Amino acid sequence: MFFKSLAVFSALAAGLANAVVHEVTVGGGGALVFTPNQIAVAIKGDVIHFTFKTLNGTATQSSFDKPCEMIPEGGFDSGFQAVDPAATSFPTYDLPINDTTPVWVVCRQAGHCKVGMVFAVNAPTKNMTFDRFMANAMSMSMPMTDSSAPTAASATGAAASTPRSTGNAAGRTVALMNWKAMGAVALGILAGAAVVV
Repeated sequence: MFFKSLAVFSALAAGLANAVVHEVTVGGGGALVFTPNQIAVAIKGDVIHFTFKTLNGTATQSSFDKPCEMIPEGGFDSGFQAVDPAATSFPTYDLPINDTTPVWVVCRQAGHCKVGMVFAVNAPTKNMTFDRFMANAMSMSMPMTDSSAPTAASATGAAASTPRSTGNAAGRTVALMNWKAMGAVALGILAGAAVVV
């Protein structure tokens, strides 16, 4: 029993250690874009780290079929992130990934989605592709305008986090290390309980 529990704990801890932080810039250089505009492969434990460089944009969960509409319940939203043109530190929003389900993201600032300010995680390479998602967004007749939506809710395929502003790589590293440490402690407790039983 002890060795089986130890093996399970080791496998789970290894998964946390391999988590990747995917950096995404929102509105860099004044352009209405997410850069990169998609993350092809993100797995459980990875984090999408949005950094808002210019504009008053958002990272808001939508759907493939209705890209310029925010998911009304259960979707995530960073809230509007205004950036001063003279800023040297920038607001951020972290999106932990829970599985490999596609996640569709847009900027909900009026008109931004319609011009192609969209982003995807784990978009399929056939049928519901990123290119089709962008084309759907650009063909929409009504831009997003709702600025009263919630700022953090659970999401299909991803769990939203509370927006935070760090503005530096050290802050992101510490936050991720704290997140991993909490997971490792929880796994250690779980493994310890399995050994006692």
